[in-house]
Amino acid sequence: MTGTVEYLELEAPADDFDEAALSRIARYVATANRVTQDFWGDDSRDTTVGEILASMRHQEDEVVRRFLVVEDGRDVGRSVAALNTEEGASVAYVSAWVVPDARGHGLGRAIAEHTERVAIELGATTLQAWADHRPPVEGDAAVSPVSGHGSVAADAAARLAVAMGYALEQVERISELDVEAARGSLEQHRADAAATAGDAYEARSWSGRTPPEVRDGMAALHARMATDVPSAGLDTDAEHWDAARLERTEREFEEAGQSILQAAAVHRATGDVVAFTVLLVPAEGRPATQEDTLVHADHRGHRLGMLVKAENLLQLGRLHPDRSRVVTWNAEENRPMLAVNEALGFTPVGAEGGWQKRVSPAG
Repeated sequence: MTGTVEYLELEAPADDFDEAALSRIARYVATANRVTQDFWGDDSRDTTVGEILASMRHQEDEVVRRFLVVEDGRDVGRSVAALNTEEGASVAYVSAWVVPDARGHGLGRAIAEHTERVAIELGATTLQAWADHRPPVEGDAAVSPVSGHGSVAADAAARLAVAMGYALEQVERISELDVEAARGSLEQHRADAAATAGDAYEARSWSGRTPPEVRDGMAALHARMATDVPSAGLDTDAEHWDAARLERTEREFEEAGQSILQAAAVHRATGDVVAFTVLLVPAEGRPATQEDTLVHADHRGHRLGMLVKAENLLQLGRLHPDRSRVVTWNAEENRPMLAVNEALGFTPVGAEGGWQKRVSPAG
């Protein structure tokens, strides 16, 4: 580093006229977007001020501290540390970004170390960082995760993580779907999956918040996302989900300007919701994102993952025909879900590394 670095923490605006707080949030968003645009080559992964504001209004289930990093009066990076509010929670998400023209003189490490300190103050004893990487090109250096599934290019982010004592525990494949190309086969995918599932299951889909009659069941499946999906060697905190938390989460999506499309499979004999998937559709023509998808362990093997995904993609086509792309993330060891996505037409576009480091508690 060559200058004076300041960490300006974001604060929720007191009202719609809190110019100082809103200006800092806007600067934070612009700085973050410079990083994602440099990596992806377009603005498709941009964050919006509305998304940050919505998150700041809803910290009942997770405490998130965000900082705009300024060096000699210039916005050069951003920092995030987050920990869920469950009693005994110890796993923090940490992230440190530097804009392209400020790299190469130690700023990334300084921001990362600051972020670690904040996370430890929140009560973390495990730090996890998720970083975008390119898949390794043949002949280039690569880093493989402890799990042995997938790999990432040994780029600057990977080298910094290793130098700071992080281990690559998991690689998630970032995939993208050309919706128009996939549209012609979605009905057949749904029909084939429904035939395998048989009369034991019913597919349902809806736009917006979860209907009251399936809210408890959907909340129970969301809770299982912390324990049932492949997590390699990553530490996890249990998460308590109920109908109230589900409603808070969906309200945050709406306040962020994102439409929610959901599909679920209901077990007819019990009325239980046993599989679900969520698509978020942001404003301004950006791609939809395929968020959480889960099939209850007791009901796997009936093609319910394909059933709910095809159902929801058909709903996307009906309600948002302008969306030409869907982006999603899947652990490289999660072959069943990757197989579903590959059959639907998703293709790899990048990789996300799950880096982990255990630390001593504060004090």
